[in-house]
Amino acid sequence: MSESKDLKTLQQELQQALSLINDYSATHNDTSKAVLDTDGLNNTQSLLERCAAVVNADNGNTKPTLRIIHHFACSGGTLISKCLAAQPNVFLLSELHPTTRLGMNMEKAAYTPRDITTQAMYGRVPNVDELAEKLFVNGIIETEKHIRERGGYLVIRAHTHADYCTDNPIPEVDTLTRLLEPHFDIKHLVTVRNPIDSFMSLRDNGWMHFKPDSFDEYCGRLLKFLEPFDKEQIIKYEAFVEKPETELKHITEILGMNEGSDDLEYIDIFRISGDSGRTGIEIKPRSRKEVSDDLEREIAKSASFKTFCSQYNYTESNANK
Repeated sequence: MSESKDLKTLQQELQQALSLINDYSATHNDTSKAVLDTDGLNNTQSLLERCAAVVNADNGNTKPTLRIIHHFACSGGTLISKCLAAQPNVFLLSELHPTTRLGMNMEKAAYTPRDITTQAMYGRVPNVDELAEKLFVNGIIETEKHIRERGGYLVIRAHTHADYCTDNPIPEVDTLTRLLEPHFDIKHLVTVRNPIDSFMSLRDNGWMHFKPDSFDEYCGRLLKFLEPFDKEQIIKYEAFVEKPETELKHITEILGMNEGSDDLEYIDIFRISGDSGRTGIEIKPRSRKEVSDDLEREIAKSASFKTFCSQYNYTESNANK
């Protein structure tokens, strides 16, 4: 029997069991275990929905759902990604981009025995970016199916910096969406932070990979990044650190996942790349670093920053919000 038939059989058996429970409850008017029965029915229904999703996807009736989180570097994305990774049945792949050379030592080949794309770049394979994109798409298709068949959700954290903050031309559509949209129903989550804070951290980390490396240029790139997304898909980092449990619930709604756990005590056990910012597990607002006089002048002159503040409801002052 094929795997999809097995899933169909399981789905049918669960549905029959659920119907029997409903019939029994209606006949016996048993309310003594109402809370327990309701929890059980909810869990059963959740499993039924997952079974249905796998069967439908395997039958080609619908594209499977893929979740992607997008944000600029140094904007609090790692913290939010960790909180997502800590949710039940969520599996996060961090900072993915199929063709970027950022962080790659081009002079000395690194030891990456599991990474065909990097070794193909070192090996000077012709049209290597074309190959890299094919390998990437096939890898995501197989990974998503593997996780979905086990009742989980795959969340991809896009390496947005590689598309919008380098000397390469800024794309009309980000690379991950362009490559994966033909194969998946994509649910996008975008997180944003006041660009004053993220720009200062970007400079401190030495990640200014574009020219001119001015604050106005940075804000212009941020606007181009945000342009394709709806406001309903965007979460503010500042709102998240003020009320992480509330915003996490909102995030799971945006991504179309079952409501998860708001217990964030153990998020630091999750190891994801890009963890260059805050330390410690406490989630709370933090004071802004001192803004230099030169940067204050850049902020005051930046037309792109004024546009950003107007469109996304940020203040134009140096206050944290």
